[in-house]
Amino acid sequence: MEIMLALAESGSVTSAARALHLAPSRISERIRELETELGVVLFDRTTRPATLTAAGEALMPRARSIVAEFDLIETMFRTAQTPPVRVGMRSLPSEFRVSLVDHVIRPAVGRSSLSLRPLDSLEQAALLRTRDLELGLLWTDFGGDDELEQLPVLEERFLMAVPDTPRFHRLEHVSPEDVVGLRLATNIDPWNFPAVLHPYLEMLPLVDRVNAAVEDGILMLLSDGAHCSFVPATWDDHSHVAPHHGERVLLRPMRDPQPVIVTYLTWRRDRSDETPISQVLDRARRRFPQPQRR
Repeated sequence: MEIMLALAESGSVTSAARALHLAPSRISERIRELETELGVVLFDRTTRPATLTAAGEALMPRARSIVAEFDLIETMFRTAQTPPVRVGMRSLPSEFRVSLVDHVIRPAVGRSSLSLRPLDSLEQAALLRTRDLELGLLWTDFGGDDELEQLPVLEERFLMAVPDTPRFHRLEHVSPEDVVGLRLATNIDPWNFPAVLHPYLEMLPLVDRVNAAVEDGILMLLSDGAHCSFVPATWDDHSHVAPHHGERVLLRPMRDPQPVIVTYLTWRRDRSDETPISQVLDRARRRFPQPQRR
């Protein structure tokens, strides 16, 4: 109902998605699901902005009442003594991030108790060990670690973004030797990247760090012809890399085997039975019996 209200107020899927911190596709999907459940059409999609049908108008007062009631219930049970559940997150594909947060973490934790922290993998690991994070989503594989336990939830194929020059046009794959002389553009400490990428890092001693808050920062460096960067194959759907619009950038596979980087949901072993950590883990194991592949 909250999604319906947001769309009715804004008339735009994009604006509703921004207000609710969801992907636009999730807004459209949920509206279709609601219409199917009710057996009526709620929005006239032939108009811009989208407008309510007669059935949608009739439902609006009840929708507002339902949302207000849930907000009241949440307020009644929210207390200052309820500690937040702190979840570390690195850059993730937008659709995957929404699915994970909305269908796994938030239902188990509750909206008011969830605190998402944008942190790189090494920072997350350190904070998990000191109990300053309850859960982390990171790249590092801690197999055999006495303190940390993990569940693989995402596998991403990574490519190399290189300058759009004749030097790289003729290459079908980029090897570590091919990037000698370039600078690495990255928004994280390069040695946070998994070991599979370290042969390339050894050939890239010059690094320019980009503040993740700078929109298109990596893309601006890549387009100058002097930089390269590791990017996920779904880079246009990633929160730290914007889509390219004709800039001088080529995407090339790295040498075989192509790097696949795994994201792990990570927690302290001795906290597995704590509520709501255990509830998140139960949902995650059901939703990700195998990691999602992208």
